[in-house]
Parts: sequence; C-alpha cells; structure tokens
Amino acid sequence: MTNMKRRTFLQSAALLSAFSGVKVARAGGSAPSSQPIIIDLFMRGGMDGLNVVPPWSGPDRTVYEQIRPNIQVPLPGANITNPVLDIGEVFGFHPAASGLRDLYLSGDLAIIHGTGLPQNNVTRSHFDAMKLVELGTPTSLSTVDGWLTRHLNSTPQITGNEVIPVLVSAGSNPISLQSYYNALTVDQVSGYHPNSGQFEAQHAASIADMYAGNSALDLSVSGAMDTLAIINELDLDNYTPAGGVTYPDTSFGDQLSLIAQLIRADLNINVATADLGGWDTHNGQGDGGGGFFFNKVTDMSDCVAAMYNDLKAAGLADQVTVVIHSEFGRRARQNGEGGSGTDHGSGNIMLVLGGRVNGGQSYGNFAGLSNDDLFDGEDVSPEIDYRQVYSTIVKEVLGNPNLDQVFPGYNNHVSMDFVPSDMIFRGGFD
Repeated sequence: MTNMKRRTFLQSAALLSAFSGVKVARAGGSAPSSQPIIIDLFMRGGMDGLNVVPPWSGPDRTVYEQIRPNIQVPLPGANITNPVLDIGEVFGFHPAASGLRDLYLSGDLAIIHGTGLPQNNVTRSHFDAMKLVELGTPTSLSTVDGWLTRHLNSTPQITGNEVIPVLVSAGSNPISLQSYYNALTVDQVSGYHPNSGQFEAQHAASIADMYAGNSALDLSVSGAMDTLAIINELDLDNYTPAGGVTYPDTSFGDQLSLIAQLIRADLNINVATADLGGWDTHNGQGDGGGGFFFNKVTDMSDCVAAMYNDLKAAGLADQVTVVIHSEFGRRARQNGEGGSGTDHGSGNIMLVLGGRVNGGQSYGNFAGLSNDDLFDGEDVSPEIDYRQVYSTIVKEVLGNPNLDQVFPGYNNHVSMDFVPSDMIFRGGFD
C-alpha cells in the first residue's frame, strides 16, 4: 500500500460522501495486530431459527414433527434427501448449514437458544422489531442513536488514529449505527470514484490539482483523493482469500468478502456490518428440509464459513467475533393444514462465532415446544434478552465496560459465559 497522509485522510468524510456516497472518518480501535472486531450480520425478515437448528432427539423432536408435518427437517433415513446434520446433541443443523455445522464442531461457533426481545416488549412487526433490536432500547422506538454508535462513542479502545474503523458492506448504514456519521459505507466497489469510467484517473488528478492548497477545503479534498488511492491500491476487484477459500458468487458472498479483505488490509476496522434479507417465509418455505429455505440457509452458511475461514487462515480468528441474528423467529407451528410456511414469531437463535468464543456448545434456554412451553402458545419462548448476548461480547471481547451507556436501561448483566475466562479482555490482547 502506498503511504498516505493520515491526518488529511481523517478530515475527508464530508467531501468524500459528496463524491462517492461513501463516508470515511475517524473512530476507534487499538493496534491492527490486536484490535477486537465485531462483525454484525443481520438476517432480515425473521429467520426461522427452529429450522436452522432443529431438534434432533427427545420430546421436543416428537412435538416438532407433529406441529411441522410438512416443513420439518427430517431425521436421516431411507429415501431422505435433506436430513438434519447430526452434531451429537439434542439439536442438529439444517442440511444446508454444513459450513456452520463444521464451525460448531471445530469449536469456533456457539449456539444461543431462546433469544429475543424481552417478553414484555415482544412485537411481531418487522419494522418495530428490527428498530428495537438495532437501537438497543427495546422499550423505546424514539432513541436517537443505535447501540453500535453508543459502543463506538463509549469504548476506551478508541485512539483516533484509525483509517477505516467502521465498515458497512451495504448501500446505507443500519439503524444500529444511527447518528454515527463516520462509517465507510460501500455498496459497489466499482462505483467508488467521483467519476468512474474511462477517464477516472484524469478526473481524480484534475480534482487534486484544483484543490492543491492548504485551506480546510483543500485538505479535505486531498484526503478524499488519498482515500481513493487506498481503495485503488487495495485492488478490491482482484482479491485472493487466504487458505484457498472460495466465496459463493452471491451478493452476500461479495459483502463478506469485502469485509474480510479490508480487515486483512490492516485498516483498523472495529465494526463491520452486513445484511441478508428474504427470510419472511409465510409460505413456500420448502418441505422436507428443501426448497426456498434450503437456498437461503446455503447462502448464509457458505458465505459466513468462507469469510471466517479466510480470516482464520490469515491468522485473524482471535480478533473477530461474528454475530448472526434476526429481528425475531417464526411461529412454532406451520401455517394451516398442509401449510408451507410460518408466521411471525418471537424467540430465536443467535449464533456467535470467533477465535475467542468458547464454541462447540449451546447456551441460553430452549423452553420447549409443548403448548405450555410456547410463548403466547405460539412461539419459541424468548428466554434470553438479546442484549445479554451483545453485552457479553461488548464487555468481555471488545473491552468496553460501559454497558450502561451502550444499552441504557439494561441492568444487572450476567455473562453468558461463551467467552473463556482466560480470554476476557483486560487492557490488551496478547
């Protein structure tokens, strides 16, 4: 990478936004060799966690087969094409989630059962649930900033010397970064230029010549041009993943590949986010573990596994913690007589992945599938406040003790214990 003027680069946010729809400026992180990074992946639309991690055995398996006669993920047997993937426990993985299954068995991935909004704040509205989760204030939809914004503004790990501390691999910032204006938001790498095309180099050079002075505006433009030089130097369209990893040729694969590439470029990323939508499976979900849902899970599982294995092969597993979540789960029962989908629910799974995660285990509380165990007689019960999962990561991995600022109103936090005690952040990483 060519040398750049860091100070002018950090002043370039406003003008760069005008040039390219991309925002870059300062936020936080420690040295590139040790900084903790959270990668937040939102499965938008209400992912059916009960089919991503279905019961394998026990009384819940019996009820599961009764209440989902068509869309159940079947057990292995004769003439079964899409059986549950066995992990030697009472739950297994969806047949399309072999990437996640392998990460679980390798000890990198943990399953958190029964997560969601607090029971008194449950809503089955997509818009409200997504907003409440991302704001981090489940009792209020009017909070002015997102929970990731408050983490970035309160963490003692901020130094102010970071190049690209926050990466949004999408077209716009999520609500979790609401009121945070310093994220690098990249939708299409090919469009990262004030005037891309045949004469892009000449246009960039002309702009640099026009603003070659020492005024604040000149310095801002100079910083923007430095940013363009960095992106061009990274050659984002010709990335070679580590360890022989191949990313799926999907939009989600492109998003996660970009995240891995910029993390590997030592640009001081602290937070990265990406979305995968399309999980609102009221109908056409797919019977017998197949169909539409199989394809959605394949995309999620294969892309996440590719990104993590890429970073792990590059020696960065201990720096990253990946969180996979949705705004809510689905109803326990399939729709109608012979129905092919599920309506909006509440409780769900969260998946946490990383080198500092005590994986290969399940956490949380799965209340059960009998009528008496279901929330409102309909849903997997949300027994674990989703903020408890995030707070464990924020405090024990990201090194931010200020949970009262990150999640105002959330009191008496108890660790989820998926971070080994000898790995808890204590002022620095090894």
